[in-house]
Amino acid sequence: MSVEIVPVRTKAEREAFLRLPWRIYRDDPRWVPNLLLLQRDVISEKKNPFFDHGEAQLFLARRDGEVLSRVSAQVDRRHNEQHGERTGFFGLFESVDDAAVARALLGAAEDWLRQRGMDCIRGPFSLSIDEEVGLMVEGFDQPPMIATTYAPPYYQGLVEGAGYAKAIDLLAFRWQMEEPPARMLPAIERTRAVPGLRVRPINMRRLRQEVDLLLDIYNEAWQDNWGYVRVSQRAARKLASDLRLIADPRMVLIAEVNGEPAGMVAGLPNLYEAIRDFRGFIDPWKALKLLWRLKVRGTETGRVFIFGVKPKFGTRELHGLPYLLLYELYRAALTRRYKWCEESWVLESNARMIAILPHWNAYAYKRYRIFEKALRQGSGQAL
Repeated sequence: MSVEIVPVRTKAEREAFLRLPWRIYRDDPRWVPNLLLLQRDVISEKKNPFFDHGEAQLFLARRDGEVLSRVSAQVDRRHNEQHGERTGFFGLFESVDDAAVARALLGAAEDWLRQRGMDCIRGPFSLSIDEEVGLMVEGFDQPPMIATTYAPPYYQGLVEGAGYAKAIDLLAFRWQMEEPPARMLPAIERTRAVPGLRVRPINMRRLRQEVDLLLDIYNEAWQDNWGYVRVSQRAARKLASDLRLIADPRMVLIAEVNGEPAGMVAGLPNLYEAIRDFRGFIDPWKALKLLWRLKVRGTETGRVFIFGVKPKFGTRELHGLPYLLLYELYRAALTRRYKWCEESWVLESNARMIAILPHWNAYAYKRYRIFEKALRQGSGQAL
């Protein structure tokens, strides 16, 4: 029987969409699913702030009633307004190892975007660049880290076989929790001595105000990055609310110069380490176990998921501010069980970050790829 591609409309179809990975990864000991209740929020028009400035359609590929593959197609109006493009996106891609199924499914996403005037499709984005991004193409021997993607090796062939080419790669660095090399310490101490500079942890009692400060730093520090889309206040506050129960305030640091936010670094305990045996489901007993694992015992791994300095503070006297932020994060990590953390993701074009991290014995251990494809003849690729 031929493959049937259907747009997701019903609650049952949404659940089938979300639960497909349990079939794809059932024999993979490294796979750790995010909690299903959190995955439901991602595709909820009421709960995901992406839908304030975007629209999306979910698709399933079925044969004889059996779900084989899934994908989302989405338009992010804010991206297109900022970049002067007509680019659509795909994401949440999961599939059996069948090239014909993948081509048919991605073809449905492409048709949906063409109908909305898009010239190019890019992905995977689940659903925006501020959520899970990229297709893993290196590092398959490693388990996933909190809020990062995971995929079997054959996915790359499925996507490329459907006519997609590389747009850009994202790197994940592994950073051991160990003393910085002695050569870094003078730059760290010189920066620490700059008049008016203070590095402090966030105040959870003033979380809303602190999130606004972090948002201010993010939107200035990242504005020239590839694919950057300005983050809304609602999106930032939603993220903070989601992370409030697992975040360690000692691992979220803000640098201020004469009271003005200048830079930040934010680390998170690796939720996936703590929920590995939950298999994506939680109940009251598991909730208590999770709270103990995160707040009492702690995790051995974490992720640095935001790290940046406003361009105006990249002066000669503050040249060592990135190193100082990392050093203070390292000192905070020593008070817990952390052994190593992942710094991700880093654009392959981010020459400064790629130069900084190896100075502290960090190395790239995973690679994620963003693919794209022209949807109209002569439209080319919109980088």
